Amino acid sequence: MTDPSHEKQPEASTSDPLQPSLPRHSNDASTPGDTEKSAAQDQFRTGDGVGAEDRIAEQDGEDDRPGLDRMRTTATATSVISTVATARLPEQKPWYKQPNPLRWGKIPPVPKEKTVCPEYKAGFFSRLVFQWMAPLMSTGYKRPLEFNDIYSVNPDRAVDPLTDKMRDSFKRRVAAGEKYPLLWAINETFFWEFWLGGLCSLISAVLQVLSPFTLRYLIQFATDAYIASVRGGPPPAIGQGIGLVLGVTAMQICQSLATNHFIYRGMVIGGMSRGSLISLIYEKSMVISGRAKAGGAELPDVPAAKAVETLAKEKKAKKKKDSAGNRPGISGDGVGWGNGRIVNLMSVDTYRIDQAFGLFHIIWTAPVSLVITLALLLVNLTYSALAGFALLVLGMPLLSEAVKRLFARRKAINKITDQRVSLTQEILQSIRFVKFFGWENSFLERLDDFRKREISAIQVVLAIRNLIMAIGLSLPIFASMLSFITYSLTHHNLAPAEVFSSLALFNGLRMPLNMLPLVIGQVTDAWSSLSRIQEYLLAEEREEEAVYKPDAPNAVEMHNASFTWERTPTQDPEGTVAGPTKGKKEKASKTKPGKHDSSAADSSEEASTLVEEREPFKLEDLNFEIGRTELVAVIGTVGSGKTSLLAALAGDMRKTNGEVILGASRAFCPQYAWIQNATVRQNILFGKEMDKEWYAEVIKACALQPDLDMLPNNDMTEIGERGITISGGQKQRLNIARAIYFDADIVLMDDPLSAVDAHVGRHIFDNAILGLLKDKCRILATHQLWVLSRCDRIIWMEGGKIQAIDTFDNLMKNSEEFQQLMETTAIEEKKDEAQTTTLTGNDSPTKNKKSKGGLMQQEERAVSSVPWSVYASYIRASGSILNAPIVLALLILSQGANIVTSLWLSWWTSDKFGYPMGTYIGVYAGLGATQAMMMFAFMVSLSIYGTAASKGMLRKAIARVLRAPMSFFDTTPLGRITNRFSRDVDVMDNNLTDAMRMYFFSVGSIIAVFALIIAFFYYFAIALVPLFIIFILATSYYRASAREVKRIESILRSGMFAKFSEGLSGIACIRAYGLQDRFVADIRKAIDDMDSAYFLTYSNQRWLSVRLDMIGNCLVFTTGILVVTSRFSVNPSIGGLVLSYILSIVQMIQFTVRQLAEVENGMNSVERLQYYGTQLEEEAPLKTIEVRKTWPEKGEIIFDNVEMRYRAGLPLVLQGLSMHIRGGERIGIVGRTGAGKSSIMSTLFRLVELSGGHITIDGIDISTIGLQDLRSRLAIIPQDPTLFRGTVRSNLDPFGEHNDLELWSALRQAGLVPADAGPTTAEQAADGANNNNNKDTARIHLDSIVEEDGLNFSLGQRQLMALARALVRGSQIIVCDEATSSVDMETDDKIQATIATGFRGKTLLCIAHRLRTIIGYDRICVMDQGRIAEMGPPLELWRMQGGIFRGMCDRSGIRAEDIHGAREELAGYDDDGGAEGEGEKGEQASGKEEEERIRKGI
Repeated sequence: MTDPSHEKQPEASTSDPLQPSLPRHSNDASTPGDTEKSAAQDQFRTGDGVGAEDRIAEQDGEDDRPGLDRMRTTATATSVISTVATARLPEQKPWYKQPNPLRWGKIPPVPKEKTVCPEYKAGFFSRLVFQWMAPLMSTGYKRPLEFNDIYSVNPDRAVDPLTDKMRDSFKRRVAAGEKYPLLWAINETFFWEFWLGGLCSLISAVLQVLSPFTLRYLIQFATDAYIASVRGGPPPAIGQGIGLVLGVTAMQICQSLATNHFIYRGMVIGGMSRGSLISLIYEKSMVISGRAKAGGAELPDVPAAKAVETLAKEKKAKKKKDSAGNRPGISGDGVGWGNGRIVNLMSVDTYRIDQAFGLFHIIWTAPVSLVITLALLLVNLTYSALAGFALLVLGMPLLSEAVKRLFARRKAINKITDQRVSLTQEILQSIRFVKFFGWENSFLERLDDFRKREISAIQVVLAIRNLIMAIGLSLPIFASMLSFITYSLTHHNLAPAEVFSSLALFNGLRMPLNMLPLVIGQVTDAWSSLSRIQEYLLAEEREEEAVYKPDAPNAVEMHNASFTWERTPTQDPEGTVAGPTKGKKEKASKTKPGKHDSSAADSSEEASTLVEEREPFKLEDLNFEIGRTELVAVIGTVGSGKTSLLAALAGDMRKTNGEVILGASRAFCPQYAWIQNATVRQNILFGKEMDKEWYAEVIKACALQPDLDMLPNNDMTEIGERGITISGGQKQRLNIARAIYFDADIVLMDDPLSAVDAHVGRHIFDNAILGLLKDKCRILATHQLWVLSRCDRIIWMEGGKIQAIDTFDNLMKNSEEFQQLMETTAIEEKKDEAQTTTLTGNDSPTKNKKSKGGLMQQEERAVSSVPWSVYASYIRASGSILNAPIVLALLILSQGANIVTSLWLSWWTSDKFGYPMGTYIGVYAGLGATQAMMMFAFMVSLSIYGTAASKGMLRKAIARVLRAPMSFFDTTPLGRITNRFSRDVDVMDNNLTDAMRMYFFSVGSIIAVFALIIAFFYYFAIALVPLFIIFILATSYYRASAREVKRIESILRSGMFAKFSEGLSGIACIRAYGLQDRFVADIRKAIDDMDSAYFLTYSNQRWLSVRLDMIGNCLVFTTGILVVTSRFSVNPSIGGLVLSYILSIVQMIQFTVRQLAEVENGMNSVERLQYYGTQLEEEAPLKTIEVRKTWPEKGEIIFDNVEMRYRAGLPLVLQGLSMHIRGGERIGIVGRTGAGKSSIMSTLFRLVELSGGHITIDGIDISTIGLQDLRSRLAIIPQDPTLFRGTVRSNLDPFGEHNDLELWSALRQAGLVPADAGPTTAEQAADGANNNNNKDTARIHLDSIVEEDGLNFSLGQRQLMALARALVRGSQIIVCDEATSSVDMETDDKIQATIATGFRGKTLLCIAHRLRTIIGYDRICVMDQGRIAEMGPPLELWRMQGGIFRGMCDRSGIRAEDIHGAREELAGYDDDGGAEGEGEKGEQASGKEEEERIRKGI
């Protein structure tokens, strides 16, 4: 169960001593599976003033949470830091021009480096009242704080010594076989400070009960004096009254200090334990065994090409539990510790433990104070007190039960919220794609649908919760009522001393009663988190599989070695976005061997998706020796085990028998480059010292110099998350450079040349692999067949076994299979020339050139408080500006009822009106009920208007974001946008109205009480004025620095999260290089940085609390003195009432300040959503002029002197491009990376508007028509096929514009289903009747489920799906961004054939990375630096000696015959509607086209 707090805030109690100081910062980052759990915590209410929470993804600081955003690691935190540090100091004014004395004095300069936290050396008094915080508070008030202002962490609280202490203790206890080793290790580590906090908590609890009880004597004193003055007897001595007032005040002061220290100690220990646990979790992740990661003992398993990226193992733990539970034959829980779960431990579980520490001691001190209170109530009211107490005792469990019920509902809401957020995320990740297809509106409707369900569910929950709150808040009122009524009915008369002292006691019960369930909830949550972490820390660790023998003759030897991957924990449908990056070919294809082997085992239900349990991929009986300077190539068809062999050498597979001997250190260059979010140089050095000459050689050998020259800061340029700012080829070259620079003696390279252009590949092979590395042992897995003849030997893999090891010449002589392989590889090689190309299209290098040094734009940041206009627009969004007065009126009524109830009690005790007992009782009960009703009405109206506002604002914001130009997405990290739509919206839905309610409520109570006091003791007003001024100053003083500390903390936390998840995804690499210690030291430094700011957020809360409590205590003292001095003139009933109220008010004062900060924080979220909803620039309108239905008929495109730049102030990417494409022509566009190929596409779809020139299609200038019209009439087959979660149907046709026949026809043409498949066969397939042959194809039908990113389809199938999507469109113009870069031969042929037949007679623009695909086209356009270098029919260009195209052909070995052949093949398709056996399919297709034409009226 999650935090009960979630549903039941420790609510705005009228007297809630602890309340105010509750710390809280919500879950820091939820991870995919955990949004639910953490949403609950988010609720935990109270604030610390400012950020009361990270939940507010701080006003700036890109707080992109890994969690929310499955794909990002985290904010490019570093670049933020660099930009933030440059803020200017405010100018100094002379003191006489500065009305505010707090601003007098010099503005402190920003320190050059951090100073150690002064708490470390502070004296007793300074620690007692947190005076050591003063210098920071003062600096923060005079200018915004910078990173260096934040003190470095107190050495007593640093993560290094504490982690070591905790680890030793944990290991010792595990060895001793204790039951809860982690729990006791934590206790031992923090013992003294923890129990000191416990002592403070006890003192505070006892005093909290005693001070209201002491009131009894003070009121008795006033009563005696009053009676004496009425009857003329001798009054008691005034000294006795003064003494009691001083006593009560002293008790309040001690209680305030004890409470503050109890909370401070708790919070800080929480933070320290969290830091140490994160460090332990990270250390463990470096050594946990693959088997433990996969969950369970050695078991059958999905063929795991999981070599390089453990990322693919990410999944949601819960999902897996469900699916794994009922699978046969899985021992272990089958859940394993995928990266997703580990990140969860780090972000959610340690956070919960941190939370639980804060108020832990309440668990045992609250019952103590309840017992004492009951005893004192019995003294005051005799047995009548039991009546009220019984109500409380009965009421609380019922409320807790209701809260649990709420949780179930909250879980359901979280599901919807998760769906909405992940849909938002999918849309944003593929925003380019959504724009290409003009699908914004379709997605908006889908989002709206989710949002409607979400909001109505939230409103129900909030209403129930408000009811619970209202009852919870009224329980003490009703309890005291019951007791007083019982007391008076048992023939006692109501004496003011007993009554008002008891009223204060009942009010004091609120705090422990509200807090107890909350803390118990937190502690149970923390307990389950603790056991999870403990289970993880006890998981099996990997042994080093290889034996090191530095003096061995060979670099590598394997004797009868066998290895296995682990079973992947039952694959989770909502896998991560990181999934597909897995060595793409390997992944798609490794499913093949498994598919056939296990087809017998496939039952038809399991066959529905491609994730049946399969045997894990194994390597068997490997025997070879590799010399210290040999270059060995590992070859084999896709999925034969090349990557696995290297992974085994890198220590990433589990050895099942045999032995491995390594004679030297190793460096590993995985297929999918692991890039850190750091500078280029740091990525290459990878922790080594800088050696200038060697570094320069490495750069040169890897052909990186031209790329570095293009980057804004050369090799000091920050690379974004996962290297998003550089192209695939650049990543791969960095990867190689790192392996070379590391200077290890064994270099493992997994297909390092696949992602780079052919000529670059040759350069690297000659200068790096055969050059700098010539004296090393090099093992190279490759598809590039031209390298084989230059290798010393070749290891030929087939199905996980070694088929042969020999030299190239011998293999060519002796093995026919090898010769065949060489022939197919020849074609396949072309496939691989461009195996990965980046997201940003091929112009990415040119793009980054412009993205200025810091790369990502800094988040616009609210420095001062939120402007009133935001409040106004928030109220308007709720429906009408009149909603505000309605809510205020309800508040005034409920507060009025509250005061009148108490006044009535005081009139009753003094029998002011002389009514009979029954009347007094009736009116008293009626007023109490009215108060509860009004309170409920106020709460409900507030939450309904609030959710309505949040719904309206989110809709506007999303609509606006979807209409933003691409440049916005290029410069804004995705995480930041998702953050607004998840975190900020969550704040508006669930927290903002709560914060407002509690703020208004406490302000209302305070004003009401002050009004009451002034009505009877007007001198009180005189004391109130100076105290009020001090109060205002203290709070503004506090908020100035608290806001900045919070902001800095959230930036530093983002950085720590980024480092953590980045490290996790690169573990294979870190381990292969043997750099675990360096990365652990890194993460510890990041934790200390985060903690330095994190601890300050608590100490500055405490600083404020202590000072505000002092003001409150002055008020208590003043009131006490007033009651004593006017004891003769004011009725003691009134005096008693006032005293009991003022005690409850003290705690509310600081609570109010914190709630105000909460409301401001919440309003920050509103402001940020409002910014997205009103301020973002928009693309051109969707509709402008009417365009005829049939346009474009011919598909003729004219580019007339087109110029284009991505954003203002950047260089032109297209410079005066002019070409005329006739209708129905097939044009191939080629050119090296960054030549502007993809930019042509962007201009055609108007993703970027032209800077000059025109593009006309069939005579219409495209800049004059609406974007919707333009984009819906063109079709695109993008480079990375994007599928959305849903069904095949929703992916092909999201608007439902086409009938099933057309969709089936497209699937058939794309070759996704056999030629005879159709609606009828689909049903049979679904019944499992049709799974005899052609398994994976027969399986696809329109209602097949598509998971996120389409991960349940192989890459090839996704490519075909993208093709089918373009076929369904039936556009006259098709743009194809070479989609075949990462599919196997067979699929490639299918795609080429489909493009040839399916798009006959259409205009086809194909951006090609591999010449083979386009040499048969009508014309070729060769791009170079944004201009057309050559254009003409392929043969003509081929004949131009020294031309660019000719050069490309020569490098790829294309001869004139090839071009003729390709032309004939295409002509063949055109003539007979598709060569062999495609005839009938072609007719079908053309029949379909015919139908479609008639339908469209063409």
